[in-house]
Amino acid sequence: MSTFFTVLAASAALAAAHHPELRGAPQLKLSDAHHATLTFAADPIAHSGSRVDAKVTLPNGHVGRLRRTGTDGSDAVYDARVSSSRGLQAGRKYTVTFRLGDSKPVKRLVKLR
Repeated sequence: MSTFFTVLAASAALAAAHHPELRGAPQLKLSDAHHATLTFAADPIAHSGSRVDAKVTLPNGHVGRLRRTGTDGSDAVYDARVSSSRGLQAGRKYTVTFRLGDSKPVKRLVKLR
């Protein structure tokens, strides 16, 4: 009987540990020479207050605060403003690193449009 409770406790612990996944292809849309908007879909990400528990990085750039802007099926859609001290170039691919919740960081090549 104790084995049953051990298995039950282990499965409950796995269910409580939610690892959000990035869904679909992230998009970067150019606003001006130094700014763009990053849009991506993911499993709903936990938040504390108004802050989403995620970190998104771009080389030589600053990614602003993530905002949940809608849904795509059961996934949540998030937006962030990206700034760069160097000029952003349309058509170029940038490596974006996503760390969503307590999941491992994921890198994606995203083409700036």
